[in-house]
Amino acid sequence: MANSFADNLNNIGGPKGTMADFRHAARLFTENNFQFAPKQKFLYHVYFSIDPSVSDIVPNLLTKYSTEIGLLVKSADLPRYTAQIETKNKYNRKKHVQTNISYDPVTVTFHDDNHGVTTALLEAYYRFYYADGWHLNTPGAYNKAGDGDNTYKGAPRNQFRYGLDNNITVPFFRYIELTQLSRNFYTTYRLVNPLVSQWQHDSVESQDNGTPLANSMTLQYEAVHYSRGRVSANGEGSPTGFGTEYYDQQPSPLSVVDPQLRNGNDEFRYQNKFKKQPVFEGQNLKPNTQNTNFNISTSSNFQIGGEQNIVLPLNNGLGGNNTSTSTVAFSSTDVVNSQTLSTNDLINNPKKLDDLARVEFQQSFLANGGDGGVNGANAQWSSFSTTAKQPFIDAVLDKAIWQVYLYQIFQKEVQKK
Repeated sequence: MANSFADNLNNIGGPKGTMADFRHAARLFTENNFQFAPKQKFLYHVYFSIDPSVSDIVPNLLTKYSTEIGLLVKSADLPRYTAQIETKNKYNRKKHVQTNISYDPVTVTFHDDNHGVTTALLEAYYRFYYADGWHLNTPGAYNKAGDGDNTYKGAPRNQFRYGLDNNITVPFFRYIELTQLSRNFYTTYRLVNPLVSQWQHDSVESQDNGTPLANSMTLQYEAVHYSRGRVSANGEGSPTGFGTEYYDQQPSPLSVVDPQLRNGNDEFRYQNKFKKQPVFEGQNLKPNTQNTNFNISTSSNFQIGGEQNIVLPLNNGLGGNNTSTSTVAFSSTDVVNSQTLSTNDLINNPKKLDDLARVEFQQSFLANGGDGGVNGANAQWSSFSTTAKQPFIDAVLDKAIWQVYLYQIFQKEVQKK
């Protein structure tokens, strides 16, 4: 209960002053450098990954303005979900059962810019999927004069394509990333396989001389992938496209109170439940991300696994020479070499982790016949967003975890000897 005015006068000289009630709420939002204060709506970034084939329709849209499209987003809905729940009777007890999940449509609104970039985006989408918009200079396509487009007038009068008859085999949008920004960190929502269910241009009005025009689209999608990380304006930007165009490079006089204070959203790295964990002596061992490097002697080297001297061809079975190689066993020295890094080392060294993940991607790229060799793999890696790199980063961390298990096996084998 609030103090009376008389009580407040009596407490003027007290350590908390006369109006201390606000402190109960303020501590949650102001302590730890505003760690739990709400994010601001105007701090966001949007990136559209558009298939390169769209350049055949509007050549300059991607080559010149691919980043600007996201920067011209006026507002955007973040993902919404609706779970379908049925109520069952369990011996007269009400029981709720989930039966399905729906990904609710989201709307993205653009500024209708003077240069016409966002209008060109909607036009490109329309032309990409639907043949109707291609007949501007096609005589007879929409001719209603005389006897019109009578179905029985033969092929010359019915030769035009309409609607979805447009020879489309790839999606217009590969994915769309909606990103919240806060305290030098980001949280990204990637919409998987988005399709536009409705798109529209604004209305015009002679009496309105102050409202900017806008374009908008409503998206439906198949799933949502989350990612988090530290904001960076280097390279392709992190999140993708951030800081690459029209970015203010002038340092701000404002600074964080404690530069060592972490945002905290990197705590929410999830573990993939679909990956099988290694099993040791019938027990599921939990991965230890706090392990240290193992500086042990390798004089007791022995074979841990793998078969030796099996000859394998190097070609892909499509002809060519018969160059081959022989397999070697995976030994304890492979586990405990000078290059072994713990998961803790990797997480605290983003540059090293990115380098190892790039090598992981190179192996996959070359094994699948990627064009351009190592240089081609490096170029594609540089174009990847943080989300696209994540599977290879996870693979590197998984290998670091496996090294711990193999080291445990190594210790037990040494004890047996």
